[in-house]
Amino acid sequence: MSKREHYRALPERPSSSLRAAPDANGMAVVDPGERLALQDEAPGQAETADRAGADAVGTPAASCVVISLDRGRSSRLLREARSTQLLPLVANPWGALHAYGELLSRRPRLLAVLDVPDEGCAHELAPRVGTLRRLAPVTVLAPAGTSPAALFEAGATNVLDRSMPIDELAARLMADQRWIARDEAHRSRSQEPNPLPPHLLPQHTSQRVLLSLVLADPHPWCCHDLTRLLGSTEQPLTRAALRARMPRLDPHLGRLGVALRRTGGWGRFTYTVAPSTEPSPGPCHRLVGSCLHGRPL
Repeated sequence: MSKREHYRALPERPSSSLRAAPDANGMAVVDPGERLALQDEAPGQAETADRAGADAVGTPAASCVVISLDRGRSSRLLREARSTQLLPLVANPWGALHAYGELLSRRPRLLAVLDVPDEGCAHELAPRVGTLRRLAPVTVLAPAGTSPAALFEAGATNVLDRSMPIDELAARLMADQRWIARDEAHRSRSQEPNPLPPHLLPQHTSQRVLLSLVLADPHPWCCHDLTRLLGSTEQPLTRAALRARMPRLDPHLGRLGVALRRTGGWGRFTYTVAPSTEPSPGPCHRLVGSCLHGRPL
């Protein structure tokens, strides 16, 4: 049998597995259509896809997650930083649920690197930083000439000129990661709540991320922040879609003894997690008790 006949006889790969194929710049990029198709499949499949490019070249998992406002133009920067092994090979588009889930669940905490390729991508940049900051510490890679004042005020850990030499950029990102590691080391273990048991988590990725979002921060979530976070770079999620998604969390929150309270009108409304009843605290109540008393998940 010839080699060609041998490979033709091999079984096809399952259509649900994501493939990291090189783009025009040589970067390993997972097809976004395939990724979106898997966002509501079994837990962990989309997250595993993010590591496909790194695994292919033996690169260790980076301690940050790159979120790009123009994923195509971020590939060159990531390729140049490949030798530092500091940045992952795959940039996530704004609104990627699997990236948010990784920021919320990984311990020690990851740094969120928000890449802004040029000024044309900087629309509503400060509100984006402020929203993303509720998930993880944020370092912004901004185009030259960007004023950092508003970004620092929004909660950015650092603002770096993305056009600086790659060695200097890597050194500054490493310094940010060391700062986060020191902050984690000083945090008391008693401040870290236990993770939710798997049987209490929704099966769908979108619901798992939403549940983690509302439990991670005790402060109210404004509808504008949620629609911005869950939408794309070009278009936020509609408020009608948000109103349809949030009630799906009710059964999962009810098993934890809490409820999602919506306040406000049609123009602006907020969501807050609050105790649904006053039963005697059980194991599930203790898991979310730290969130309701101001300690982040």
